[in-house]
Amino acid sequence: MTLSGEPTRKVRSQSELARHLGLSDWTVSRAINGHPAVKESTRKRVLKAMSELGFQSDPIARGLRGKRTGLIGVLFNELCNSILLEKLASFEHFLREHGLRTVLTFTAQDEAAELRAVADFRRLRVDAVALLQSTLSPARSARTLAGLKSVHVDPMIPQNGPAAWVDRNRGVEFLIDHLVALGHRRFGTLGINENNAWRQPGLLKAFARHGLDPARHLKWYPPQDEMAPSYATGVYAAGQVLADPERPSALIAINDRVALAAAQHLRAHGVDVPGECSVTGFDYLEISRHLHPTLTTIDHQPQLLMEAAGKLLLEQLEENATDQRAQPRVTPPLLIIGESTGPVRGKPNF
Repeated sequence: MTLSGEPTRKVRSQSELARHLGLSDWTVSRAINGHPAVKESTRKRVLKAMSELGFQSDPIARGLRGKRTGLIGVLFNELCNSILLEKLASFEHFLREHGLRTVLTFTAQDEAAELRAVADFRRLRVDAVALLQSTLSPARSARTLAGLKSVHVDPMIPQNGPAAWVDRNRGVEFLIDHLVALGHRRFGTLGINENNAWRQPGLLKAFARHGLDPARHLKWYPPQDEMAPSYATGVYAAGQVLADPERPSALIAINDRVALAAAQHLRAHGVDVPGECSVTGFDYLEISRHLHPTLTTIDHQPQLLMEAAGKLLLEQLEENATDQRAQPRVTPPLLIIGESTGPVRGKPNF
């Protein structure tokens, strides 16, 4: 209803909407589907009119006619990871700003579930697919996504196709440089496997730069299983550290959840953090800024990351897009120094 009490006019077709706005069907269609050639002012005018007049295009019907649906399939593998939820929110906002909508599917780090999700997205005739933290190998990914416009975001394994990720190896280097400057020479990893492609190369590079021997200066406290690193992983890893007669003076956790849980568990068992043991995380979760001690960690700028991923999709959706493989969009990490790291006590043991 309008303020005057008269019913709001309704439109039932895209052509009717175009006539109401004095635009061509072609322009309205492109505006609805976020085509980059449409002026931003025109796109917003069309979207506003759709909202005011109660018009919604039918994406499935459009797909069946061979036209773009304006839908982006998004699969993700964690529900209890706040940084991932922040990425999803940023991605949703970016896509909506460009006239696109998302269809979300949770896969729980199950490769079979990922394959089913992509098959479902094909049946829905989505315009493109975004895979967040996919577990697929590059070969399996290439076969599964053949013929689909897609982007990988922070894949578990480096991918050959369009992808956007945080430079985690560089972030690890920042952490090692910071800890070495504080005098630390005995390091331990929490929840990180020795073959972790997103951490191990950065560790080795930083160690080489500082003249440290991984065999003497680094201990691995790997996760108990292959599930997503959580607070329980941090407690488990901290237990391994407490049982070690030669504890490292600095611990590098795979993420903030592991780091925060480990730091609290160590403190509960009488270990001074950072006096006796410095702890670092990776994510810059909001909770890491409020617990004591605040966490030294890496901010991987999720909004920039998801904008980069979104732009990769938009480039593929352009009418004259080529099939050439786009270069990965790498987001730079930022070192955030908190209270959980401090100077090493006494002389290093190595």
